[in-house]
Amino acid sequence: MPKLCTKDKIYKQAIRLFVKKGFSASVNDLIAAVGIAKGTFYHYFKRKEDLIVELYKTLMFEIERECVSEYDNETAREYSFMVFGEIVKWFITHPDRFNYIVIFETSPYIKKVVGRVDETLQAPLQNTMKKVNMGMLKAYPPEMITFFDFSFTRAAANYFLSFSDPLKCFEQNFQLAFDLYWDGVSGN
Repeated sequence: MPKLCTKDKIYKQAIRLFVKKGFSASVNDLIAAVGIAKGTFYHYFKRKEDLIVELYKTLMFEIERECVSEYDNETAREYSFMVFGEIVKWFITHPDRFNYIVIFETSPYIKKVVGRVDETLQAPLQNTMKKVNMGMLKAYPPEMITFFDFSFTRAAANYFLSFSDPLKCFEQNFQLAFDLYWDGVSGN
């Protein structure tokens, strides 16, 4: 098993710590959990908020890399079903990372201190705009649809994670959940 670099160790422990304690966890809490000196933390990050945002970006771009593919002549419904299914499955198989994302996206503290992290919205927004421009989705503002998409994947993951065997429930019921979503946004 490859040895984690210090920054990866910080990320891993930060996810656990922030999911457990929220963003009120201190840098001292984090360095104790990682087992590093405070100077090492500040070598990588100027302040705790920088770590919080960088970790969110890292996770969102990881999801994009692992779950989002290019269109390949499928319909918007088929494409969305495939991509959203991969995203929901990623959330289910990485519950700590998923919980971190949800905490970040719903935190009043983050909204006040950081605001939106626009670079994590660029690719999803472009994808939505393509589908709207092709008439595959209702002509609502693309940003609204993108946020609705985000909400769907998070709600679906929360639903499946509420079962003792989330992956089994996902396999059995994702089609139903997706149909509920699609009926609200499709242009057909």
